[in-house]
Amino acid sequence: MLNLGSNKFSLVARVSRRNHGDLRLRLTSMIDMFTILLVFLLKSYSAEGQIITLSKDLRLPDSTAEKPPISSPIIMATQDWLLLDDEQIVPIDEVVNSKSLTIRPLQAKLAEKKAIAERLGQMDPSLGFKGNITIQGDREIPFKILKKIMFTCGQVGYNHILLAVNKQE
Repeated sequence: MLNLGSNKFSLVARVSRRNHGDLRLRLTSMIDMFTILLVFLLKSYSAEGQIITLSKDLRLPDSTAEKPPISSPIIMATQDWLLLDDEQIVPIDEVVNSKSLTIRPLQAKLAEKKAIAERLGQMDPSLGFKGNITIQGDREIPFKILKKIMFTCGQVGYNHILLAVNKQE
């Protein structure tokens, strides 16, 4: 038989004790977690502009240059491929074996990027085409390949060529 009286074993007494228990939100762990997140986000944020990421098979030459990188399309010349903004354009072997100074697939992709930048410049002049391009070349890459890349960039209108290097201390 169920006793619904006021003794300590009644159903109502158990429910009321459970609801009136000592429930406090512990903020210490939450504050620690948010502090760690804040430190992580601050360390990963760069106020200097574009961060250049390197391919695993790319070793940049060393330099004592002090100028920070600027935001621009990036041509990467590895031992195997020629890439534009991490998109494979043409194998390096084709560039080496070509008699022409112009790299046609690269020229077409650069022309597309230039057209997009010019259309953006019509809407906002600060976003327009400035002719900046960054070249990341492996330190072992022949100058012949670098010359062809620079010539192709100049043909399209990218005349302000920046070379990505490792900063020597």
